[in-house]
Amino acid sequence: MTPGGLVLLFPGQGAQQPGMGASLVAGGREVELLEVAERGGLALSRLLVEGTASELRPTEVAQPALYYVGVALGRLVVGQGLAPDFSAGHSLGEYTALAVAGALEPADGMRLVMARGRLMAEAPEGTMAAVMGLEREPLDAICEAIAAQGEICVVANDNSPGQLVISGSRAGVEDASSAARAAGARRVVPLSVGGAFHSPLMEAAGAAFAEVLADVDIRDPRWPVASGCSGTLARTAAEVREALRLQLSSPVLWTQTVRALVQAGATRFLECGPGNTLGSLVRRIAPQAVVAATATADGVEAAVAVVAADGPAG
Repeated sequence: MTPGGLVLLFPGQGAQQPGMGASLVAGGREVELLEVAERGGLALSRLLVEGTASELRPTEVAQPALYYVGVALGRLVVGQGLAPDFSAGHSLGEYTALAVAGALEPADGMRLVMARGRLMAEAPEGTMAAVMGLEREPLDAICEAIAAQGEICVVANDNSPGQLVISGSRAGVEDASSAARAAGARRVVPLSVGGAFHSPLMEAAGAAFAEVLADVDIRDPRWPVASGCSGTLARTAAEVREALRLQLSSPVLWTQTVRALVQAGATRFLECGPGNTLGSLVRRIAPQAVVAATATADGVEAAVAVVAADGPAG
């Protein structure tokens, strides 16, 4: 156990915001990652600075854009002399967590997330919805009933107590949403996403991605990195590779992941990326945790001060 352990957090798709990379691009941060994206046909430098919400929304754009921002901020944080004990990311953010922990070369990570985004965008059409105020067991039962009718719907994200996300075919998610409301869900919110992520509709994309992953060098991370599909901590290259292989069609067990980190000694969480969604979820799961966030290069020093001092939650 690591007393006072520090976790670097990295958000996943949906966190993207216009202008989110402006300070980092202007500061010349992680130029190699921008060059990898440009060679792959993505004008990432422009999109990070000038991209509109609609331009950033497609899966194949949002993923490399968020990866760039997370790697740049995470490496700035580590450059401040802060020594993380763990890192974790939500879905896509797991790649960022691994790159900052040294398990992936950052450029290899960019190639992986570009391939991941493209394959996910090409997957069969589907959608997702957030379900608030309903427990996991009744929602699982609803999804099983939908499956028995021939549609696809699963619990894709267990984000925190009282906040779950379902994923599947459009008809399946719509039917499950209606059933969840009837079962007492406080709110059901359709998500503006490009597909049925972390559902069986991603299985073909996952198989194709496994072939891409097989050609990438993966090392033991410098510190444990949480695996969202198992809710455990990966400490070896083999564990990392297996987690990434399974990730696309497996649910994100974020509640279990945060609890595993706390069990391992984590008390401080620093989110690196736009928004503070993950920090908010951590507060619900582990109210005693110290939480801070940085979305820009200029905000790194203040965020580091909060978690380095182990002071009041930011």
